[in-house]
Amino acid sequence: MKKILVISILLASCSSHSQKESSASNLKEIKSTEAQAPVNKYANVTFASTKDLNCGMPLAAGIGDTAHYKGKVYGFCSTECKDDFLKDSAAHLAAK
Repeated sequence: MKKILVISILLASCSSHSQKESSASNLKEIKSTEAQAPVNKYANVTFASTKDLNCGMPLAAGIGDTAHYKGKVYGFCSTECKDDFLKDSAAHLAAK
């Protein structure tokens, strides 16, 4: 009976130890994923302007959406700015 009790205690402590190691490993994995820089999906795109033609924000601050107009690519900080530009693109380009 004592052998069974001792074996049960050893198995329980080993199980607890492996759960702690697993938790620590998962935490390291999460931290390493958080540390990665976001991917710039527009890195290889040449834009026709260096700023959002609707609100004037520099594209270097971040690009939320793009539009193609008359063979050129324009970047915008948000979909709302792009949609506003597309309503009257000629006026936005004239104000450029």
